[in-house]
Amino acid sequence: MCRLHRSTETATVGAASANASAARDILPGWMVPSNYKIWLEPNFETFTFIGTVSIAVDVKEATDKVVLNSKNLTIHVARITYGDKSLDAIATTFNTEKETVEFQFAEVIPAGVAASIYSEFTGIHNDQMAGFYKSTYTDDDGNKRYLVCTQFEATDCRQCIPSFDEPALKCTFDATLVVDPELTALSNMPEISSVAYLNSEGKKKKEVKFATTPLMSTYLLAFVVGEFEFIETTAIPKLPADAQPIQVRLFTVKGLINQGTFALEVAARTLEYFSEYFDNAYPLPKSDLVAIPDFGAGAMENWGLVTYRNVCLLCVENDSTASAKKEIAYTVAHELAHQWFGNLVTMQWWNDLWLNEGFATFVGWLAVDHLFPEWDIWTNFIVSEFLDALNLDAMRSSHPIDVDVKSAAEVGEIFDSISYAKGASVIRMLNDFLGGQVFMDGVRTYLQEFKYKNTVTADLWKHLSVSSGKDIATLMHAWTREMGYPLVSVISEVYDDAAKTITVTLSQSRFLSGGELKPEEDTVNWWVPLTVVSHLTAKTGATRHVLAEKEGVITFPYDASENAFWKLNDKASGLYRVKYSDAHVVSIGHFLSDSFALTTAGLGSLTTALNTILSLENETNYNVLLQIATSLSNLRSNAYLEPVAVQEGIKALGRRVFSHQVEALGYEFPTGEDYFTCLKRALAIDVAERSGDESVKNELRSRFDRFVAGETSAINNEILPTAFRSVLSNATPENAEATFAAVLAIYMDPATQAETKSDVLRVLGAINSTEIADRILNEIIWDTNIVRSQDFHAPLIGLVRSNPNLAVLRPLVSEWFKNSWDKIYPRFESGFGMLGNVAFVAFYTVLGEDIATDLQAWARGDGLDAEAAALRVKQTDGIKRKLEQVVEGILTRTKLMERERDALAGFVFSH
Repeated sequence: MCRLHRSTETATVGAASANASAARDILPGWMVPSNYKIWLEPNFETFTFIGTVSIAVDVKEATDKVVLNSKNLTIHVARITYGDKSLDAIATTFNTEKETVEFQFAEVIPAGVAASIYSEFTGIHNDQMAGFYKSTYTDDDGNKRYLVCTQFEATDCRQCIPSFDEPALKCTFDATLVVDPELTALSNMPEISSVAYLNSEGKKKKEVKFATTPLMSTYLLAFVVGEFEFIETTAIPKLPADAQPIQVRLFTVKGLINQGTFALEVAARTLEYFSEYFDNAYPLPKSDLVAIPDFGAGAMENWGLVTYRNVCLLCVENDSTASAKKEIAYTVAHELAHQWFGNLVTMQWWNDLWLNEGFATFVGWLAVDHLFPEWDIWTNFIVSEFLDALNLDAMRSSHPIDVDVKSAAEVGEIFDSISYAKGASVIRMLNDFLGGQVFMDGVRTYLQEFKYKNTVTADLWKHLSVSSGKDIATLMHAWTREMGYPLVSVISEVYDDAAKTITVTLSQSRFLSGGELKPEEDTVNWWVPLTVVSHLTAKTGATRHVLAEKEGVITFPYDASENAFWKLNDKASGLYRVKYSDAHVVSIGHFLSDSFALTTAGLGSLTTALNTILSLENETNYNVLLQIATSLSNLRSNAYLEPVAVQEGIKALGRRVFSHQVEALGYEFPTGEDYFTCLKRALAIDVAERSGDESVKNELRSRFDRFVAGETSAINNEILPTAFRSVLSNATPENAEATFAAVLAIYMDPATQAETKSDVLRVLGAINSTEIADRILNEIIWDTNIVRSQDFHAPLIGLVRSNPNLAVLRPLVSEWFKNSWDKIYPRFESGFGMLGNVAFVAFYTVLGEDIATDLQAWARGDGLDAEAAALRVKQTDGIKRKLEQVVEGILTRTKLMERERDALAGFVFSH
């Protein structure tokens, strides 16, 4: 599954596997399944479905019960057959806490027999984007239309069929769908027959049967039914020798198929690349990609039938932004990486989720780099995935990569930046240390040994140990089984003029963004690969070292010439931060992320960090400018309660760096221009506007007025969200309603692309009107005809990040969340990660210990009666870790501003 990067922009922030299983809430091992025969008939009028399933099992222990996973299903018939016996269940008992159903039989089923568990059931096509759910859209004639599709990861196959819904219980699946004749029915495998069918109500249908799947986990089973059109191509891998051509199809609802050509081509080339990289043929005859209007995540890797949120698959190639195409390319690559790493070879249990997601994230970026080398994708990785990992894992409320997961309720919380971004960063670090060929060789033999099986982390380490000759399990233990990462501090530097070398003494300790590291929190010794570059690198090459103890010494070539410099962690290949002396930081000026992080932790000076920005005011490299922009954004966000003069001083620093960039680059985006020039222009305009540049504001308002009047070329898509945010946040009492209505109308226009809709929705809350802001919170956000459930938290982003009245809006949104909980919870309790997303956006930007304390009290149910308090605790259990992270973030940033307030004021008033 792929996280939706565009919706998380508010973030500033083997043996062990076996041990964890002892405490898991899992099914009894009395029976082991081998095949499912599934028959389903969805109903687009009642939005219920009927179904039957026959599960072939081997009975391992004598029992008079069958226990399966089931959630929100009504079971009408339950039966088991073996030999010449057929027993109907005498009792059916549901356990809603464990999400199971128990069938009681009058006789004991003996061990050693082959049996078949049969059930008939009905279920609901819910609107929570989980299980076998419904999705809505409007056709070209303005009619509301529906489709139904599945989202089973992590534990929602049980909402569609009674099943052994655990990743280790791989089976083959034979699926049949009964649908209206005009509808398209899709599943993991190709259709093998479609015949006319008269259902129980006498309605004419068609019965579509699909080929038998390979062995796979239940969470990868998938069905999609709706009115679709498609385009197709063929992938032709060169390796391995037995690789066959792959049919690649992309499906959309009618009217959108022209937006799928870019993703289709990326998919075909990516399948070829991975077949060759893994040296393992794609195991299915087809690969379908389907755009779904309502989708909780970014995409889902169902084997052979990958489903995507529209914005993560569709674009008009010649009219879409560079970042939108990059996001689509990466999302497609990530999901197709899973076809091997996750689907062909699957983690044994959810504590090893990172094996799926961390690896798919890393090789997803690898594939994009292969297809689009001009994008310099690894630098983008550093400012996105790498920094996401550093920000979240610097918190006390983080968790290890390989984390114990005991129940279905806990699974959703680990689909976070630790499993994805830290997992990918650790894999990238290991790839860099071992070398790409050695790493790839280990991965290839790993896949070959465990294809169609389940694994734990130790299995991958074993194969990488063989390919490298190193004890990978020992080297990587702390990175996967311990929380956090190291801060490598430079203790001393000794230059030897005669030898032309420098000897540096280093230490490592755990880095915590909240600072105040306690001895008991600093017991881990990480194996830290060190890559050193200097002014001599072009001649000598980077030097490589390892720091494996609390303190160590490294020596490398060095010549103390006038332009001499050295720095650790070339290309941020290692997952750690570095603390240099202040003089060292300013001398090379490329440590903004570490500098601001150290300041947040109380280990560095805000003045040093700000002086670093000053030293870079004439910088032209896009990625350095992006880091400056991120640092300024965080600083502006944290200073929202400071005096206006201080806030204006921060903006002045932004204008000093970015306004002259706008003057040099202008507002036009010539066809075919350099990729990074395009990104740099859009970034400069955005930051200059946020920094109060009046000429930029006026230019954007002028272009917006022309755009609304019908001159669509007045605003290039690269700066469309900036222009819309600018006119909204600078609206006057006289034009606020008209401006908001104009932006909302563009969003509501059916012809507006998914990319633009997403951009507009995230800035809608920037409107300079508390009355309209209140309307967003209490009317617009609840209207599913305006805001889809998948996007519920998106309007909140503008309210808490871009609104000019943050001192009013941020606490207002926080209170709104608590007051609206009784409406938010039932709407999203089954939606993947949505509750946590809404809570994060609503609280993460506020400051004040009182707000953090109040949030904790609310989550405990303080002030409620015992029953209501217990219910509150139960309801928030699934976002417990997210709330802990929110509270920690509030306290950390509050302490930062209290500690650095005078330094900030001193800097802005002296510059």
